[in-house]
Amino acid sequence: MNTRTPIPHRLRLPALVLAFGVALLAGCSGKTRMDFNARDVACQGLGNDWSMPDTQGVMRTQADLRGKVTYLFFGFTSCPDVCPTTMVDMARVKHLMGSQADQLQVVFVTVDPQRDTPQAVDAYVHGFDPHAIGLVGDARQLDAMAGRFKAFYEREPGPVPGSYTMSHTAGGYVFDTQGRLRLFAPYGMATEALFSDVQRLLLEPAHMAGAHPVPACRA
Repeated sequence: MNTRTPIPHRLRLPALVLAFGVALLAGCSGKTRMDFNARDVACQGLGNDWSMPDTQGVMRTQADLRGKVTYLFFGFTSCPDVCPTTMVDMARVKHLMGSQADQLQVVFVTVDPQRDTPQAVDAYVHGFDPHAIGLVGDARQLDAMAGRFKAFYEREPGPVPGSYTMSHTAGGYVFDTQGRLRLFAPYGMATEALFSDVQRLLLEPAHMAGAHPVPACRA
């Protein structure tokens, strides 16, 4: 994956993500909330009302994420480092979860539908995690979904004439068991820290699993 120098491509994030540290809780109330290692984005209005076909052609939506904690990230199958590293990190988190490993769902959204066929994405994600879900939409569907997450992706010229690579948001979006986006986990976050956040989401009290956002956000 290439990006313009001098910023390393692995650390390139959209402006919204870079601003999370400053305005993260600006829209949140002071009601009781849990502390997480990843960035709390529950009040940012991200990750809602999206749809994208999976590698089998089945249209997936936010509603399909209910019942498990979900880690969703954008990437492409020929990504040399960030994407495979992320898949390995998620496999490590699942290993730490032991018998609860099936309570964490990994979702990979390709930002390179021109080259990433459903068959290629299916083979890629299942090479790391047999239960992972790959999403492959057309250019219009990808643009719409990335917009829901304020995710960045861009095609850039490769080293050989006529070739190209993709720059994209590095990091993952973590949904709770109710299918609500709660956290943004930056690329390179320690496996143990992410494991802790997943466990906290799984152990949230029943009264925090209702229809209202958690934590409560001001309108």
